[in-house]
Amino acid sequence: MNDMNKAVLLAMLITPLVHSSAPAEMPASCPVDCAKDGQCDAALRLYAQALAQIGARAAFDTGDESAIAEQSLAAYLAARDPYSGFLTRDEYAAYQAAQQPAYTGVGAELERRRDGGTLLYPFPDGPAARAGIKAGERLVSIGGVPVSGRPLAVLVARVAGPPGTQVMLEVAGENGAVRRVGVTREAVAQPPLSESRAGRARVISLSSFTASTRGAIESMLARGIPAPVVIDLRGCGGGDFYAAIDTAMLFLSKGQTIVTVSRRDGAQRYASTIDGLRLAQPVFLWQDEHTASAAELFIGALTDNARATSIGRTSAGKGSRQDILPLADGSALILTTGYLSTPRGVRFDGRGLAPQRPVAEGAGTAVYLNASGLKE
Repeated sequence: MNDMNKAVLLAMLITPLVHSSAPAEMPASCPVDCAKDGQCDAALRLYAQALAQIGARAAFDTGDESAIAEQSLAAYLAARDPYSGFLTRDEYAAYQAAQQPAYTGVGAELERRRDGGTLLYPFPDGPAARAGIKAGERLVSIGGVPVSGRPLAVLVARVAGPPGTQVMLEVAGENGAVRRVGVTREAVAQPPLSESRAGRARVISLSSFTASTRGAIESMLARGIPAPVVIDLRGCGGGDFYAAIDTAMLFLSKGQTIVTVSRRDGAQRYASTIDGLRLAQPVFLWQDEHTASAAELFIGALTDNARATSIGRTSAGKGSRQDILPLADGSALILTTGYLSTPRGVRFDGRGLAPQRPVAEGAGTAVYLNASGLKE
């Protein structure tokens, strides 16, 4: 998430999101610009007055004032933005505990969509994949508790647990049918890349951007095999924001824009700091409707700089950054703090990136090869 996309949270190997995957944590003392002190004071007075009236006059059981404040924050954020949310003190503590080495997960990335749905992207050969969960299936409940409306950080904490224990997930496929799947938690290594040959191309399949992605791709390309390169990002839910930036640098010249993050206080441009590899062969990027977040960042960087051609379907459209902001009582906010734009200024959040060469829905590898001009 850093930034999610991939609202972006790895349920077992929890890497930082902008960024896509887990949101970056900001210090509890993070300054807030209250230049509009009068407006802040008026809002606080109004809220305090409302709490007092509720506590004094409501005929129903109101609970304590802190519960009202927590529920109102959660409701407000959920109504305003599908990626933002409020974590209670216990939820935030559980999320932090889930980051510890003693906790493991199911080997999948969770991705929040703009419609509020949460999709699963299992790592190849991980416990979720072995249990039969498919990329892009919708998560309905964890341990019998519905996930609707809950922040991704809460879901990550619920999925994680001691190795060898089982968590029961309810998932829905494309046809909407819901089924229960028991998944045994285990330690999961960062998802590897795989390389294969298809048609006339070298195909590098990537399920998530991690700290090791750049080095792995660089090593593969250094072998100098004289064949066009396909980076297969179909079903790639994103991963780490900075890992995607680092990987994009392999294909760009120094100074070329990779992505711009627009925030309330201005825009931050990320550019390549190196001259990347000079590949003699063309590069193709395969995408589909499940290609999201950091993967979309990567596609935009290479296609806008004319270093690759995109093939497939319009991508998922997860182009925002989230940060975790701890609060004084131990609770925390998850806030969308920025929106991503491609080098040419295309903001793709909620829209996705259209491929340069589209294919029909449900197209298989043979169709992608043909659209890439790589079929033997």
